[in-house]
Amino acid sequence: MKKGLLFILLAAASVCLPAQEKEKAAKSYRVETNLFGANWFISGGVGAQMYFGDNDSKAGFGKRLAPALDIAVGKWFTPGLGLRVAYNGLQAKGASPEAGDLYVKGGTYSNGYYKQKWNVANFHGDVMLNLSNMFCGYNEERVYSFIPYVGVGLVHSWTKPTENNLGLNAGLINRFRLSPTWDLNVELRGLLMKNSFGGAGKEGMAGLTVGVTYKFKKRGWDAVPTVPMVPESQLNDMRDRVNALKGENESLKRDLVEARNKKPEVIVKKEVVSAIPRLVVVFNIGKSNIAKREYMNIETMAKAIKENSGKVYTVTGYADKGTGSAEYNMKLSKKRAEAVRDLMVNEFGVPASQLKVDYKGGVSNMFYDSAKLSRVAIVEE
Repeated sequence: MKKGLLFILLAAASVCLPAQEKEKAAKSYRVETNLFGANWFISGGVGAQMYFGDNDSKAGFGKRLAPALDIAVGKWFTPGLGLRVAYNGLQAKGASPEAGDLYVKGGTYSNGYYKQKWNVANFHGDVMLNLSNMFCGYNEERVYSFIPYVGVGLVHSWTKPTENNLGLNAGLINRFRLSPTWDLNVELRGLLMKNSFGGAGKEGMAGLTVGVTYKFKKRGWDAVPTVPMVPESQLNDMRDRVNALKGENESLKRDLVEARNKKPEVIVKKEVVSAIPRLVVVFNIGKSNIAKREYMNIETMAKAIKENSGKVYTVTGYADKGTGSAEYNMKLSKKRAEAVRDLMVNEFGVPASQLKVDYKGGVSNMFYDSAKLSRVAIVEE
């Protein structure tokens, strides 16, 4: 078992990037987790399979080959990890020394052993590992992928008397990309059973099939977006402006006290004017909760708003037009705007009267020609 695992790892590594590009490969694997309805597939294949039992050596290699059919449906949860349910089977052939044994259909081989033939089905669930993506990084246009799998299932003979037994499955899918929609598969598989079809000990089947896979929409994976953050220099400028406003307010308070102590005179009120840049809060796909990374920028904006108590600011929510329906995006953009408004009011003490909420639903390419950056809420005067 250890040698087999080592062989799989070495084979996967042989198609990977050079050592100097490992860091680049690791970065390319950072993708967004898609919704449950994404990255589903269905596959089918035909080929040949061979039964291994107590007397398998009593028939020639060509005489033991039987037709095989594979059908599977599955989903990739990450570029490297997937699950599937599968059917393998069709027919199996064997040899028996007794004419009354299971599935003897008449006729003998040249050595006197009786010919066996029966219809068989193997229903199983598998865990698949795309080692090419795990070791080399996700690449949507990779031509070849090395995908081993293991699983368990039920082995059933359709030919009477029917037999059922548990089976342990393992195999290797050699996937060749034909297009964004279709793949060509060459699958090697093995099945291990115990005393299922008349043998006294362990039994098994091995198969080789060639087929295709159809990938349903939505296919592929989106890279984690690089969210533009407010530069530290701009944050420092904003802090300096806020501190300057605080100092100016203190000066006004002192002037007011002095003015009250003087004889009545015309007092000219000095108006505080500030230029506060708009705040852009970026959300993850399909989400309205605010990531902790945004809190520092929101807190800075909240302080500036409170210092300008006479002004009203608008929190406008947006959604990515390319994801979801128009109705869903309208609700999502509203939730995003309300989430920013509620955080400013409840967490950072901004008066609710200074904030109003607006929402625009699904839009596209608001910043840097990237649909991912349309998942935002914007705060501006």
